[in-house]
Amino acid sequence: MKFLKVLTASTLGALLAFGVLMFFGFLFLIALAAAGDSQPPVRSGSVLVMDLSGAIPEQVSGDPLTQVLMGESAVDVHDIRRALAEAAEDDRIEALWVRPFGLTESWATLEAIKRSIEDFKASGKPVIASGRNFYMGESEYFLASAADSIFLDPEAIFEFNGFAMTSMFYKGAFDKLGVEPIIIRAGDYKGAVEPYTRESLSDENREQLQAYIDDVESLFVNAVGDARGMEANEVERMMDNDVLFSAVDAHENGLIDALLFNDEVRERISVAIGNDAEDDLTTVTLSAYSSQVRSATSNNRIAVVHISGTIMAGSSDSGGLVPTGSMSGSDSIIKAIRTARERRGVQAMVVRVDSPGGLAPAADAMLREIEITSESMPVIISMGDLAASGGYWIATGGEHIVAESTTLTGSIGVFSMFFDISAPLEDRLGLSFDTVESGPSADMFSGYRTWTRAERASLERFTDLTYDAFLQKVADARGLTKEQVHEIARGRVWTGTDALDVGLVDELGGMDVAVERAAEAAGLSMDDLMLVSYPTTPTFFEQLGTTSTVAARTISTWMGWANQPDAQLEMLRQELRNHGQVQARMSWTISVH
Repeated sequence: MKFLKVLTASTLGALLAFGVLMFFGFLFLIALAAAGDSQPPVRSGSVLVMDLSGAIPEQVSGDPLTQVLMGESAVDVHDIRRALAEAAEDDRIEALWVRPFGLTESWATLEAIKRSIEDFKASGKPVIASGRNFYMGESEYFLASAADSIFLDPEAIFEFNGFAMTSMFYKGAFDKLGVEPIIIRAGDYKGAVEPYTRESLSDENREQLQAYIDDVESLFVNAVGDARGMEANEVERMMDNDVLFSAVDAHENGLIDALLFNDEVRERISVAIGNDAEDDLTTVTLSAYSSQVRSATSNNRIAVVHISGTIMAGSSDSGGLVPTGSMSGSDSIIKAIRTARERRGVQAMVVRVDSPGGLAPAADAMLREIEITSESMPVIISMGDLAASGGYWIATGGEHIVAESTTLTGSIGVFSMFFDISAPLEDRLGLSFDTVESGPSADMFSGYRTWTRAERASLERFTDLTYDAFLQKVADARGLTKEQVHEIARGRVWTGTDALDVGLVDELGGMDVAVERAAEAAGLSMDDLMLVSYPTTPTFFEQLGTTSTVAARTISTWMGWANQPDAQLEMLRQELRNHGQVQARMSWTISVH
């Protein structure tokens, strides 16, 4: 019997080992095939095809395995900018064909891409736009408006009904569960806490969100009006009253140039570049072309440090193979800034901020490293889709701040949040609690009781101190008094355009403008310049390692649950405890659609 047990165990072990080897061998072959799939050279007379969909990332790993197995985009927003700039000067590229579909990217990124399309168009080469998958919405049409001609399939959907922002509120659910949020905020406009305390938007939050929506609509209607030779109010009237919903409507109202099938679009492009309509069209995809665009090599370097996602303590986390949202850890970002600063040839730094904020001390630690860097080289801030709260805290370390017109910025305010979960545990699970403590407030962070007035007052003092420190940092950085900053702070979110008006940013533009300002400050020529990015995006195997660590922790946790009666409560208490820290963050739950 013992022999059979040993034999069975050995067999299972061998099969498991063989399976693991087969799995990693399979991954190796995929990676080898993907890496060896070299792109053919670009042929003369080619049309550059720009297919864009979903979210367009700030950074990509460039790892073929990540692209094949995880669907990572082959290009990021900066690759697009470089590729279009190169294609404008490339004699082999005759035209640009823009084909957007299902874009979920924020408007600041769309602005940057549209500007790159317009720069390509300025070269005199034709730009044609058409729909994909028989659909075009406002985001897609915004990019298409930069083209010389816009075409849609005759039966395509054309969504042209304006913009909306939606926020979800949890107060009703908390009331039913008996969960009591304990929240202190500094700033009347600090809307990140409202989902936990209200069932609808406050007047202040509604005011700032409406202002943002109005700015997005203004950007859109002006772009459409300029492209189609219409007055902005005429475009607004069509969006508000006509509610166009078909390609036929769009054509009849002068928003597109013709109703064409894809083969007919190809014929139009052939004619536009001087060929016969029946000639085969030579095309090259944006990803293939981008892979052949070589970055300039130079000893004159500008470091680009990316701070994306929620700001937290410790190491950055991309979510591994199970995406949980990008997070920038203070340890990882500080290391990246220090490494960039000490790299040979780096003479200036651009800090690219695309973050809603997060843990205030972590943001302050990142700011400290930026301030150290600014003592030895120019530091320019480039804001992406959002640089709010803790994201703006970090931005105060730069000598010049550049934002897109629709960048969500500001939100200068902080909040502290905690939850009392004793009621649902007692009422629904029948659990009760009794505590032995050395002082009356020793268990205030347990989550098993409500807070006293004195305890709330102590949290309020701590929150106000953090807000006061935030105001002072902004005042010192922007040459304002603390009182002046408070008037434009109070947790309010501004668009880049409005932030420029109130003095929170210095200039409107994208990464290209920020790089130019960094080069000017360092006395470098744009013709002899190399950009180096930090930190690097993790590859598939690096993310696999992260996921394996998470899996190991999950197994360990599960064993803990099985062996310790109070394990669930302890884990829940630890999770809730994280919410007791002062945060400079805005809500992730709001999006424009």
